[in-house]
Amino acid sequence: MTRKVTARLSRWSMILLSLGFVSGVAAAEAPLLSSASDARFRAVGLIDAPDGGTCTGAIVAGSESPYGSRPALLLTAGHCVLGRELVPNQVLVDEAAPSGYRFTPAYFQDAQAVHRPVGVERILYATTKGMDIAVLRLSVSYGELAAIGITPLVPSAPGIIGTLPVDLPQIPANDVPLDERFLRLSTCEASEPVRLFEGERFFLRESATDCAGVAGGSSGSPVLRRGTSQIVGVLGTMVDPRFDGCGFDRPCELTGRQPFSRAGASYLSLVAPLRNALLASGDWNPQWLDSGNGVALQRTIGQYTRSQVVEEGEVTPARWGIVVSDDTRWIRYKHGDAATTDCASLDGYSAPALAREQPMDRLPVGPAEGVYAMCVLGQLDIDNDWQSPERASVMLRVIDDTAPTATPRPAVHNESDAAWIVKIHSPYVSPPIVKVGRLHATDCNDEGNYRELTSLFLSLPKSKGPLRVCAKGSDEAGNVSPVGTLDLLPPAAD
Repeated sequence: MTRKVTARLSRWSMILLSLGFVSGVAAAEAPLLSSASDARFRAVGLIDAPDGGTCTGAIVAGSESPYGSRPALLLTAGHCVLGRELVPNQVLVDEAAPSGYRFTPAYFQDAQAVHRPVGVERILYATTKGMDIAVLRLSVSYGELAAIGITPLVPSAPGIIGTLPVDLPQIPANDVPLDERFLRLSTCEASEPVRLFEGERFFLRESATDCAGVAGGSSGSPVLRRGTSQIVGVLGTMVDPRFDGCGFDRPCELTGRQPFSRAGASYLSLVAPLRNALLASGDWNPQWLDSGNGVALQRTIGQYTRSQVVEEGEVTPARWGIVVSDDTRWIRYKHGDAATTDCASLDGYSAPALAREQPMDRLPVGPAEGVYAMCVLGQLDIDNDWQSPERASVMLRVIDDTAPTATPRPAVHNESDAAWIVKIHSPYVSPPIVKVGRLHATDCNDEGNYRELTSLFLSLPKSKGPLRVCAKGSDEAGNVSPVGTLDLLPPAAD
């Protein structure tokens, strides 16, 4: 596969970055907007989350002139509400917003004296199932916003064939000086929608952009048809240049058997599915959206696997390892290549099966490398309706037999007269395995005597030298990396 290494940020880094992205292109490539800029950008502003993270959001309605008495609606990315954890099939409908959510519109650097944050009252809709979008209700009305020159942006549904010129008003924060974390504008292009996956999340119609300046905090930015107030999509994720392959902050396109990571791309979720929910009056009617009551699924094994695995001492084909985790009584399911399998079509689904028999747990995935999708429909009981195929629950499984190419690097981190402190620099999620021995008696290519580290640091006494340190990593499917080595020579005696 093209995927060589799956790397993720540490838990601490995820907390620091919160709802934003990891490092992106320098924000200077997206110039700051001023309060004298096009009036349409006044609808865009900063979302402050209770955990200290930030996103970008935009005032939105089904028309540019909703009823002034209606509470204003805010559009942003689903993960800005649901969090950055890559949980599949997430849908949240009409819940009270946690205390601490605030939105500041018209977030221009030269207008800080008149910035007025408003509260977020309810999360009307938030999902990362098929798309990364959320709609929130604010504590301020459209009329109150109109009085200070803010009119809503309006979702559009242009067919993107080839490329579409777009404007991206955004508020990047990561790696941006504190006094410059304000509205910026990128003029760029959006490409034809593709299927995309990022870990457990599977998006059906994501459009890649080449927008500059995208970084932590840009999540939720409205992507506008160039020169208009028409929203094409909501910015959701980007490809982190520090890592290789597919994984957290490394979304991959599914346009064929092998997933493809597009260097420098950021992705938007099309807003077309919201057009019927956002009414011209300013009201909200989500009846045509996924209600979030589909069958709940969980894994019994990891998402990534080799095509052949050892279970109970036997070599067997990799299995799906997916079980029903709610009260659903009956299920129907089908699986195939994630790039082409159409979960919304009833063709190919199995006959009804009892969910408690968990038929998907032991089901073989497929022999070839690639990304596979499992589509599942549920029925609570005989008197209930079946889950609509357009709202199927979907889980992905990735088969990867290709050894990664990145090499862990042992290096002296510190030393004293008595010991070397060696740190293992590794790009892999799994802890490295290490072997240490006498320099001329240690063969790093010999598989014996490797052990897993509980820390990335080793304290090695110089009295035992000269020493050789060998280190290997492994990707999420268990494929082992090349070995990295370090030879340690004690200082020569005077």
